[in-house]
Amino acid sequence: MATGRPGARRPRPLGVPVLTPVPAGWWFDALLVAAFAALTAALAWSPPLLRLDIAVRDWCDAHRPPPVYVVMRILDGFGQGGPLTTVTVLVSGWLAWRHRTVRPIVLSGLAPIVSTLLIVGLKRWTSRGAPHHGSARMFGDGWEEYYPSGHVSNAVVYYTVLAVLLAPYLAAAPRRLLQWLPGPLAFTGATHLNYHWLTDSIGGYLLGLLIARLLLRLPWRTLPLPRRLDRRPP
Repeated sequence: MATGRPGARRPRPLGVPVLTPVPAGWWFDALLVAAFAALTAALAWSPPLLRLDIAVRDWCDAHRPPPVYVVMRILDGFGQGGPLTTVTVLVSGWLAWRHRTVRPIVLSGLAPIVSTLLIVGLKRWTSRGAPHHGSARMFGDGWEEYYPSGHVSNAVVYYTVLAVLLAPYLAAAPRRLLQWLPGPLAFTGATHLNYHWLTDSIGGYLLGLLIARLLLRLPWRTLPLPRRLDRRPP
């Protein structure tokens, strides 16, 4: 693509290589939905699962020396929605400017919309307390809204979007690390610090995978757009 400046570099191809869900079939998405539904139902009606959450909480409380606490705070930070949204918007804005198209912003803009609607809606519906605030039981009368974990879901969704946007600039190994490593790190930090029950984090990871797979299927590189929003040269 010529930029109108002598000697200007051609931008890397937008969104190439194209990242796709692995495994590719919709059957895995259905499996994620079924697993989340089963987990939610089990939390509502299965005392042994609640006892597991309480046992994990108590173990984490008993095994958190100061150095471990610091490390876990860092790991939990991988799921902070505000900084992740800011970084994603900045990256997509830079790519939009480089390529003269809003296509990267379409992808990065959908991530917080879909995540917020789904995660916040489920939190309010299930109304579950935190490990040290409120009840471990689902559908309580309190104000707490901790299930599923938004931190863990964020770490799956936003880093997948960043991996998609930065795919032309990253080799395969760093790209896979960017996409897949932050989720387990945030899972570990949020659970060990008892910001969430173990099953909150599991639910957040399942939903994060589902949202990420849906975003990977979005044809953002080929969506028909008005010319004023997509000024890339033919």
